[in-house]
Parts: sequence; structure tokens; C-alpha cells
Amino acid sequence: MIGSKSIIEDKMPLKRLKYTFDYCSANPIGFLIILFLIWSINFMNSYADAHTIKYKLIFYPMAFLVTLFMYGYGLAITKDTIRNGEKLPIIKLKQCTVFGIKASIMITLYSFIEGFLLYDLSTRFYLPEFHLKFAASHLIETLKLYYWHNPVSTIEFIIVSIMITYIVAFFLEISLARLADGGRLLGAFNILSIKRCIDTIGWRHYTADYTKIMLSITILAYLQYGIDMFGFFNWVFDLIIGLMIFAIEFVGIGMIYQEYKIKKVKRFIEID
Repeated sequence: MIGSKSIIEDKMPLKRLKYTFDYCSANPIGFLIILFLIWSINFMNSYADAHTIKYKLIFYPMAFLVTLFMYGYGLAITKDTIRNGEKLPIIKLKQCTVFGIKASIMITLYSFIEGFLLYDLSTRFYLPEFHLKFAASHLIETLKLYYWHNPVSTIEFIIVSIMITYIVAFFLEISLARLADGGRLLGAFNILSIKRCIDTIGWRHYTADYTKIMLSITILAYLQYGIDMFGFFNWVFDLIIGLMIFAIEFVGIGMIYQEYKIKKVKRFIEID
């Protein structure tokens, strides 16, 4: 049964950040475990990058498995949020593994769709293929496109790419929430059910709420790369920000889907 916790639909990004931090810090042991998992992923990828193929074959798959597990725990957070959880849920190995496998399949499919659309778009604009997220994180290289390509076409390409990325993620988040709530992979892919879900929430409201989540993540990303602390403190700060970026998305989509569940029950009662 869905509880009576108030929906934070009117909270701005900074308040969402505070809420997510309180949610994570309410379970100190879980907080430290997730920090360790994030650190281990970063360490294994960095170690593989700096060493020979032998170590790459060992550490890249290990990093992938931990990442898959993290995605599974992210869905556990979403499920917990839908059910009025107030702190990081207990880590259950089987649940996180199953969720992680299903989430990776879903994210891979959506990424394939996004990649195909961006590749097709880049060929239409006669631009080299590159992923929007990579372009945004490597602005200097991206801006060099202006020196050899039509600036107007480049701007159009970036705008349309942002729209494609946003739209794909727009539907992916609801699919992940449905997966976390019911656990059925095929049901989470049902486009008609996803549409009905957004209809119930309200397209304008879901767009506004999802945009706030993205703004919150953007603020965190700028904090992560824009603030340099001294040595060890900078390392710890980056880990905490990484955890917040991880948590705020899954907490946010859980809250959005909770609204759907509440409105669905309310509508059923009114009809009955």
C-alpha cells in the first residue's frame, strides 16, 4: 500500500539535492558501501587503462560486473522510494544482481536506439559521429567543429541531439521505474503502458519534474568538476558527489512513479 508521504513535485533542484543527501546519509553503512563500490569501479577502470592487455581483460570485466550490480541497487532504491522508503535500502545480492541484469538489457536497448538516431543525424549534417555526452564533456574539441564546419548546421545538430537524448531518456526513466516496481522486463518495455503511465502523471508535469532531476544532476556534475580541494579531501568529495549523482536519478524516478501509483489508486476509487 502506498503511504502518505508528501510528494516533492514542487521542490527545486537544491531541495532535491538536500532530500537525496538526507536519504543516503540516513543509512551510514549503506552510504559507505556504495562509496566503496563507486571507488572500486573508478579504480579498476583506471588500473586497466594504465596497464597491459592482460590486466585490461581482468579489470574491465570486473568493473562491468560491479557497475551492473550498481544499476541493480539503483533499481532497489527506486523500488524503495516508490514504497515510501526514507533511507538507502538493505543491499540484497540476489535482488541487485537480477535487477542489474534486467536494467543493463533495457539500458543497452535504449542506448542502441539513441546511438542509431545520433549516427543517422550526424550523417545528415555531414558531421563526424560523436556521442552528445562525450561532446558536452569535451567542449574544446566540440567547439573546434566551428572552424571547419558550417556553424549554423553545427548548432542545429547539437540542439536536435539534445532533444533526441532527452526524449530517449524521458521514456527510459519510466521504463526503469516500471521494472523496479514490477520486475517484469517485457512489461517495462510496453510502450502503450508507458504512455498510459505518463498520461496519468501528466505530460507537462512529468516533463517539468524530470527536467528538475536533470538540473540537479547538472549542478552536481559542475560541483564535481568545478571544485578542487586539497588531495584526499578532493578524492572523498568526488566520491560523495558521484554517489549523489547515482542516487538522485533513482530516487527521483521513484518519486515520479509514486505519483503515478497514487493517482492511479485515486482514479480507481473515484470510478468505483
